[in-house]
Amino acid sequence: MTFRSKRVRSKKYLQTLRGTPCLVCGYGAEAHHIMFAEPNAMGMKVGDNWCVPLCHSCHMKLHLFGDERTWWDLQGVDPVGWARVNWEKFNDSNR
Repeated sequence: MTFRSKRVRSKKYLQTLRGTPCLVCGYGAEAHHIMFAEPNAMGMKVGDNWCVPLCHSCHMKLHLFGDERTWWDLQGVDPVGWARVNWEKFNDSNR
């Protein structure tokens, strides 16, 4: 028996993140999937519930830096905590 993690997918939620202030600099953002928020699954992104707003510039800086956990620590931002709270707010407002 193979165990598969069910990854949340929500285009509607991702749309709510686009254009919101970047968590780092405040400019209009796009959605970034926090790579370490869920266990690795071969070839699969983490669920959309683990997305945060990052502007394109900060998004590229993060990917160029490479070590995502350290990059977020250097920014002084808890992306997992932010994503958890924002996902709950999204679900509460869509009931």
